Amino acid sequence: MLGGPSLKGRLARQQFTAFARSTRSISRFPVRNGKVLGGSTTWRPPVPSIALPAARFNSTSSAANPGEPAPESSQQPTEWDLSNLDIEAIPEKIGYLKELGLDYGWGPSSVVEYIMEHVHMWSGLPWLGSIVATGVLIRFAILPFFFRSADASTRISNNKHIITPLRAKMMSAAQSQNHVEMQKYRADLAKLNSELGIKSSNVFIPMFLQIPFGYGCYRVVSGMAHLPVPGLAAEQFAWIKDLTVADPFYILPLLTSGFLFMSLRKGGEFGNLDQSQQQMRKLMMYGMPAIQFLFLAFFPAALQMYFMTTGLFGLTQAYMLSSSSFRAAVGITIPQQQLPTDTSGITGPDTGRALRLLTQAIEHEKAEIAKTQKAAGNEPNLSFIDRAINNIKESKNQFTKETTKKLEEMSGKGPKTNADGSLAEPARLSDKDRKLAEDYEKRRKEEEDWKREERNFARREAHLKALEREREKAKSAFKNPSTKQ
Repeated sequence: MLGGPSLKGRLARQQFTAFARSTRSISRFPVRNGKVLGGSTTWRPPVPSIALPAARFNSTSSAANPGEPAPESSQQPTEWDLSNLDIEAIPEKIGYLKELGLDYGWGPSSVVEYIMEHVHMWSGLPWLGSIVATGVLIRFAILPFFFRSADASTRISNNKHIITPLRAKMMSAAQSQNHVEMQKYRADLAKLNSELGIKSSNVFIPMFLQIPFGYGCYRVVSGMAHLPVPGLAAEQFAWIKDLTVADPFYILPLLTSGFLFMSLRKGGEFGNLDQSQQQMRKLMMYGMPAIQFLFLAFFPAALQMYFMTTGLFGLTQAYMLSSSSFRAAVGITIPQQQLPTDTSGITGPDTGRALRLLTQAIEHEKAEIAKTQKAAGNEPNLSFIDRAINNIKESKNQFTKETTKKLEEMSGKGPKTNADGSLAEPARLSDKDRKLAEDYEKRRKEEEDWKREERNFARREAHLKALEREREKAKSAFKNPSTKQ
């Protein structure tokens, strides 16, 4: 027997058996606790031979023939080897997207992912249907906050002729550093809002909810398309054969932009878009859909489908909030028609005459312009590009004027209005003349104060001298009483 029956013999036989089973060099065997296979007489249980990968250095020697290449190992891949992992073999369950690597931690994105997985597993819908259903569910969840915002905005708009002057006075007092007046107007404004049932915070709550959850939906769906999720990559919809790439015909971006255009035309998702700012409204109606189309054109089709669905939901919401009967049914304040204010200060029976004269003046001016253009017939007609450029310039100038007017109204520098919302009569003096008049009044007051002080000083001096004379007379009379007799 090799090595005898002793402990050393057993170790020797174990070492021989290990090397007989392996074709690797001794450097491939890991050293345990600084000991070699035959180096200690301390008893330890036999160590089985396990084929573990280990680093091979050029300085180590091989027990095999150095001239022959080492045969490839026939061992199976370990549990940590992901080279042959097939993600299609992972079963779909709650947490499936996280197992694929779409882990967004804690926040709106993880909430959207949680809802989407539950919709997919519980309803049996495909991934595209789950994406659409998740977007609709989130919009339904925040719909009551949109109703509250529409109610508060409508109340503010209906009482604009009362709120705007008060807010302008408050802003003017704040700019002039008059904190007492500012606090007074602020208290009056808070009291007025309380009486009218206006809560300003309700106006902004839908935006604070829609923006983070909308961004969360964008992150999750974009991650699913770029991974891609196997089930989503295998789905098709109508003309779209692959939902992980953009719509080749740009139909989905066009539909989404069209829904946004019609929604803004009906007053937006809040149903109370300011109709008085025509140029700003035009810019939003045509500019925002164009920008949205440019962004959506290159998104994956699954993401385009999500935005198209939410855009259709927003259009439906805009139509509902623009209906007076629907507002009355759900308890939302109905907007009042704002009558045009009389800027000329003419009221009573003279209003019709003034409007008739104004209409005649406008028609006469148009006739003069047409006559001038006809007389200058030798001028070439403007091309389409020139007309478009001129329209853009006019729109820009009008938009600048409306924006400036809006900012002046908010800061308290705009034209003053009466309690009924009509423009107040303009002041007789300009700001420059008023300042000169105030400076003159200030100088005159200083001169009057100085002259008054001079007169008072002269009177005090005369009074003191009279008292001194009386005192001297009394003193002399007291010293010579015989003179008085």
